[in-house]
Amino acid sequence: MNTGVTKGHKEAGPTVRSLVRGLTVLRLLNVRSGLSNAQVAANTNLNRITTYRLLQTLMREGYVVRDSVKRYRLAPGVLELNSRYTRENWIFEAAAPMMQELCREVGWPIVLATNNGPYMTIQHTTRDETGFWLRFQGPGSKLPILNSAVGFAFLAHTRQRLQDDLIKAALQLEDGVTNELHNGPSNVHALLKKVRRLGYATLRKSWESEGVPLSAIAVPLVGPQGILGSLGLTYYRATLTNSEAIKRYVAPLQSVAERIGQAV
Repeated sequence: MNTGVTKGHKEAGPTVRSLVRGLTVLRLLNVRSGLSNAQVAANTNLNRITTYRLLQTLMREGYVVRDSVKRYRLAPGVLELNSRYTRENWIFEAAAPMMQELCREVGWPIVLATNNGPYMTIQHTTRDETGFWLRFQGPGSKLPILNSAVGFAFLAHTRQRLQDDLIKAALQLEDGVTNELHNGPSNVHALLKKVRRLGYATLRKSWESEGVPLSAIAVPLVGPQGILGSLGLTYYRATLTNSEAIKRYVAPLQSVAERIGQAV
């Protein structure tokens, strides 16, 4: 008898195929808005009839809308999905205390950022808990994904298809990439491959605070369902060489990121 339930990965147990497909469509539209039925099908490896039925169902439930030229986009209904489990739950209950502990240990501000298309959005930072005056973006601010250490750390650990889409969007941003990548966009994949192999990203020329140059290090933040974002540390560039900063801060950052991931 067909129960509508299929076997997923052994460690994950049974999965409802239609639910998984619907979530795949929502994830795609969250990254690439304004797609046709054919484009959604092509990017999700589903046939067009199945894709059409999924989109129609999501439209009826208020999660997707179709515009006048039959392009699909996310609808306001998706906001209801996190109304009871907001970012504050896992960030402030699990991540914030560990970030504060690390900040006190290393003496530099720690930042947690999540992905928002070609940007990384800062969700939490310990910038106000250090003895240094660093004027930089707070929660809600956006950093170009290809011009920030947190962006490189996240992007290097995403699925290939999503990675390609985000790179394409990021390269179209004004001042959205480092000088190195601006002069040679073909180097993006090589750089990300290196970041993935090392397990961390560094950006020597990050930004400036009151005219003082800053540098940054970041590591991926991974939970049970995959990558959540990245965890970064910012320091005065003149105080440490890149190799010294890596030696001092990568291991503590990775340790805290792992603990946060396990707690989510």
